[in-house]
Amino acid sequence: MIACTPSKLIPILRLSDLRLTLGDKRAILLAHHGQLVATSTIEEAAVLAVFIERAARMQVLAQSIGKVKPIDPAIAREAHDYRLKPRAVAATFHYFARRALKLERDVLD
Repeated sequence: MIACTPSKLIPILRLSDLRLTLGDKRAILLAHHGQLVATSTIEEAAVLAVFIERAARMQVLAQSIGKVKPIDPAIAREAHDYRLKPRAVAATFHYFARRALKLERDVLD
């Protein structure tokens, strides 16, 4: 499940507000705006953004058929740590890039 903080409006007026809101996290969901991902590389940001979109879609679909049973936090941490290793991120990004280039061959012309 996508972890969410208790619902509260946090006005983000300056970059410093955004930095405080993000804290030590790499991504946040902004109500009525989508997500914001801030990582050290474009590749990691792209991969994480896709993962968040997929997780959100799966969670909505799962909730539409019943109560969602959370997974063990240790298993979630293990998956998180594995999927965000630099080599895994690079491989996933290159896979996404190959798919995009296959669908849109003229993107580099």
